Amino acid sequence: MKIRVLGCFGSRIPGRFTSSLLIDDKLLLDAGTVSSALSQKEQLALEDIVLTHAHMDHIVDLAFLADNIFGRPESMRIRAPEQVLEAVHDHLFNDLVWPDFTKLPGKGEPTIKLMPLDESGSGEVNGYQLRWTRTNHTVYTVGYCVRSNSGSMFYSADTTTTDDLWQMARETEDLKIAFIEASFPNRMEHLAKISGHLTPAMMKEELKKFGDRDIPIKVFHMKPQFLEELQDELASLGDDRLQVLDGGEEFQI
Repeated sequence: MKIRVLGCFGSRIPGRFTSSLLIDDKLLLDAGTVSSALSQKEQLALEDIVLTHAHMDHIVDLAFLADNIFGRPESMRIRAPEQVLEAVHDHLFNDLVWPDFTKLPGKGEPTIKLMPLDESGSGEVNGYQLRWTRTNHTVYTVGYCVRSNSGSMFYSADTTTTDDLWQMARETEDLKIAFIEASFPNRMEHLAKISGHLTPAMMKEELKKFGDRDIPIKVFHMKPQFLEELQDELASLGDDRLQVLDGGEEFQI
């Protein structure tokens, strides 16, 4: 499994882009950054998009991606729990904010298809085994474990303290890499809690639920205006597993 970090921040400023991971050049995990990171050819090669939730920093480039692939023969399949897809359709592809690409071009296959994931919390998408569970965020959000023949990756999505998410990670025996959020510095713990996010200190406590897993942990969703502070606080944890992402990294498992 090849994982390419297209974006890894909780907001956008020049050179810092919002959350999106590209898996094996065909599966997109969240769509905060697509059109500015992938060529037209790479965008046309995408087959499936899996979303964690409908906040703008995780879906914004769905709008431009749909525009850029308009007219290709096959639909782009967008997958998520039904509650997430309903929000995307009602508030983005609604013919007010943006054209409803679930209907265009009107004949034959639509540009995008919204395909709800099964309520069981597990299933197959394009040859990958997916498991998902709710996180603790302000809107309906899920985190994922994605498995291929080479092993599994874990993606926390946006969350504050929770238990189910870490239980899913602990139960994934072939886990090779984890992507875990840390949005705000420690002094903003109250804001992190009410907005459904983690600080470095909170993440340290959550990692205890993760168990003693000696795997790389990639930290994402940092708010760019607090990046230096977050980097210092994460470094002070003294956890050699941690790497603060910057965007553009590639990992192979």
